[in-house]
Amino acid sequence: MSINIRLMAMPAETSFVPLGVVGYCLTRTKFLTPVFAELELPIKKVDHAAKDKVLDVLVSILAGCRAIYQVDTRLRPDLALAQAWGRDQFASQSNLARMLDAFSEENVKQLRRGSEALFRRESYTLRHNFEQERLWLDIDLTPLPASKHAQGSAKGKINGKKTAMVAK
Repeated sequence: MSINIRLMAMPAETSFVPLGVVGYCLTRTKFLTPVFAELELPIKKVDHAAKDKVLDVLVSILAGCRAIYQVDTRLRPDLALAQAWGRDQFASQSNLARMLDAFSEENVKQLRRGSEALFRRESYTLRHNFEQERLWLDIDLTPLPASKHAQGSAKGKINGKKTAMVAK
């Protein structure tokens, strides 16, 4: 199978192209269906269904929004990104905040069960044949930062030896 890449004019622009590609793939393949399968929120639908609002919160997290109020300035105006996620437009921050306020303990349990179902379906670890071979995990336990600009990076000590930040 050959891969075709082409440029074409778009009616709208987005600052989140990779996130748009992820959204396009996840929504078209119905990848997240198990997460929302048993979720039943006691809120009425005016413009956006409850499951769409939960998806909007997920997209806001993936887009780097640190709080729900950032949705109105970062995501809501981005119609191209919304369309990539199968939405006409993202819900407003006030709608998302009301939806999150309506979450009960049971709704959180429903989301947790849906996430676990997705993990069970997609996990290679659960399907690994431990009798045939070991499962190798590559974990970096050193406290060294990836770069001096890495979030939370600081000088520190490893095995009693002082480490220095590497300058670029």
